[in-house]
Amino acid sequence: MITKKIALFGTNEALVRRVAEEALKRGHSVTAVIPPNTNLKLKHHKLNVVSCNLASGSEMSKHARYHDVVMCLHEPELAHPKKHVKANKAVIEVAKNNGIHRIISLGHPISLKVDDSKESYDLWKAVTDAQHETLKLFKNEFWLRWEYLHSPELSPHKKDEKHFVNKEIYLSNPEGTNSAIKLNKVIDALLEEAEKTEFIWEEDEIII
Repeated sequence: MITKKIALFGTNEALVRRVAEEALKRGHSVTAVIPPNTNLKLKHHKLNVVSCNLASGSEMSKHARYHDVVMCLHEPELAHPKKHVKANKAVIEVAKNNGIHRIISLGHPISLKVDDSKESYDLWKAVTDAQHETLKLFKNEFWLRWEYLHSPELSPHKKDEKHFVNKEIYLSNPEGTNSAIKLNKVIDALLEEAEKTEFIWEEDEIII
C-alpha cells in the first residue's frame, strides 16, 4: 500500500482523534487541523496538529500544502446545519489552492442519536437538506475526485426510521451513490477511500 499525506480538518476532536489514530496505524502521515482551544491528546512522529479557523479557506490552505488527500470531518449540527455547507466550501477552496484532487467528506453526524418523534424528524430534515446542498457543491467540481458520506433519505412514514438512520449511511462519488456503510465501519471506509490510487467502480451496489 502506498502511504498518503492526509490533511484532516474537523471540529469533533474525538472523531478527529479516532481517524488520525487509525491513519497513523496504517502508516500514513497526518496533519490534523482543529479549532483553537481544542486538544487532540494524541502524539506521533507522523502527526502534526495545528489550530485554525475552520471557516476560512485561505487560512486553512497553508496547512494542506504538499498533501495527497483532504479529509473533512465536519459533522452537521442540528442547530446550525448550514455550517456544514460552509465548511465543505472552505475545504474545496483548500483543495483548489493546493492542487489537490482528492477530497473525502463525512456529512453524517455519527455522534448524534435520533429518536422517532416528529420534532426529531423536523430537525434531521434540516441536516439532510444541508447534505443535499453540500452534495451539489461536489457535483459541480468536475476537476475533483470526491467521496461524500451522508445520511439516508428520510421518510416520516417509515416505521423503522430510527433503526435505519442510526445503523448505516451512504457513500456518494462522481459515479453516483453505490455503497451502504455500517456506522461502525465509517472510519475504515474513510481511510480505504483515502488509500485508493485507482478508481474502478462496480455497477452493482457494494455493501461494506
